[in-house]
Amino acid sequence: MNASKTLISILAASLLIVGLAACQKKEEVAIDAGTAETAGQKVDEAAASAGQKIDEAAATVAQEAEEAKTDISQGAADMTDAAGKKIEEAGVKLQDAAKDDSK
Repeated sequence: MNASKTLISILAASLLIVGLAACQKKEEVAIDAGTAETAGQKVDEAAASAGQKIDEAAATVAQEAEEAKTDISQGAADMTDAAGKKIEEAGVKLQDAAKDDSK
C-alpha cells in the first residue's frame, strides 16, 4: 500500500506542477499579447502622426508654390514692362537718329 500511496502522491505532485506550469505559460502569453497589442497601438499612432505631418507639409508646399507662382507672374510682368519701355526708348532714338540724318 505504501508504494501505491507514493505513486499517487508523485502523480498528484506531477499534475500540480504541470498545471502550475500551464498557468504560467498562459500568463506569459497574455503578457506577450498585451505587449504586442501595445506595440501595435504605438505603430498605429505613429502612422497617424506621420500622415498628419505629411498632410501639413503638403499644404505648406502648396501654399509656397502658389506664392512662388504669384511672384514669378509679377516678375514676368515687370520684365515685360521694362522690355517694352526699352524698346520704346530704342524706337524714339531711331526716330531721332533718322530725323538727324534727314537734315
